Amino acid sequence: MKTDEGKLIDIEMQNSAFTKEVHYRFQIYGARMIDHQVNRGDLLYSENVHEVYTILFVNDIDRDNLLLIDTYMPRNQLNHVRKYNLLTHHNVYLPFIDAVVREKGLKNLNRIELAIYTLYHGITDDIMSLNSEVVIMMKEKMDQSNEDEELVLAASKRQLVKIQHHQEKVRIRQEGKEEGELLKAKENTLMLFKSKYPQEDILMLENLTLSQYNEIFKALIENKNLQIIKEMIK
Repeated sequence: MKTDEGKLIDIEMQNSAFTKEVHYRFQIYGARMIDHQVNRGDLLYSENVHEVYTILFVNDIDRDNLLLIDTYMPRNQLNHVRKYNLLTHHNVYLPFIDAVVREKGLKNLNRIELAIYTLYHGITDDIMSLNSEVVIMMKEKMDQSNEDEELVLAASKRQLVKIQHHQEKVRIRQEGKEEGELLKAKENTLMLFKSKYPQEDILMLENLTLSQYNEIFKALIENKNLQIIKEMIK
């Protein structure tokens, strides 16, 4: 958006972890917003360039820099902000608002902190009981969004994507766990088989199921004969 003074503000929401790639991406956004104000060959470009602000709401915490709002501007070795600075970046670490509430109490939050708490937790009963101008304004905006069919549809699609990603993570973790169990069962079965039948070809024990490896291992422990084990493999 653009303020009455011409300042440009880019507000972004990031739901995933704040990785190195995300850091890079949002620095690039700010640089592009400055660059797009200048046309090649424009000798009077300085008259048309405006300050740029990027605000990133991120669902993560910087463990090395525990702040709710972290502000970045270019500085020199004396820690002085660059003269005529054009770019200011704010990271808002949403989960950290809970630490602020534990320290100050919900009723003692300032307007910005209260807005962040509402963004993070939604319009809850404890929030509404404050009867704050900030909360009322945000509830009105939320009600407007809920009446907009396109926004409701977009929110529904986003929720489906979140559910899909969660299910994919659960499936991948489960598959990884099962793969680990399979490798362990195979390793134990091969070791025991080679100790009992060192002259036999172990290729027949490749690509079996977890159930097969467990059954063969049990049969080896019980000293079943080789023919029975081969039948189990078939």
